[in-house]
Amino acid sequence: MSVNFIGQIGSYGGGFGGGGLSEETKRKLIALGIDPRTVTSEAQAKVLIENAIRVRKASNTPLPQNICSGERELISKAKNLALKMGITITSSMPIDEILKIISEKINSDKKFSEFKPEFASLTEEAQNIKKNENAVYASMNYSASLNKMMLGL
Repeated sequence: MSVNFIGQIGSYGGGFGGGGLSEETKRKLIALGIDPRTVTSEAQAKVLIENAIRVRKASNTPLPQNICSGERELISKAKNLALKMGITITSSMPIDEILKIISEKINSDKKFSEFKPEFASLTEEAQNIKKNENAVYASMNYSASLNKMMLGL
């Protein structure tokens, strides 16, 4: 069997389970201990994610932190920027929330306009990290699909 043949098989394979879910939604489900193959739509996934988070917060169970070193460094930079701006950030806040708070502060008060370039840099860096994470997960999903097909599962 040639490499081209395997590539053609993969192009017909598509997604096995978790059908139309985005990679980010699949990651969130997995991080919360929910099998994405049991979910049929984005709307259902969002409800399950919200319920799981609500249950964990109610039971004071910490949410899982799957953070790469690049994202950890980015969070540190964002917290430093927030500190310079006088914004209080909790230690468990994800990067998306931190950037949202900083953005609101910059857009609401002109005296913080000097921080726009640094904020833009952090936002771009966060987008690049997300793109790279999604590419890795998509590649792993594709590889898993090919393995399933080759094994007849």
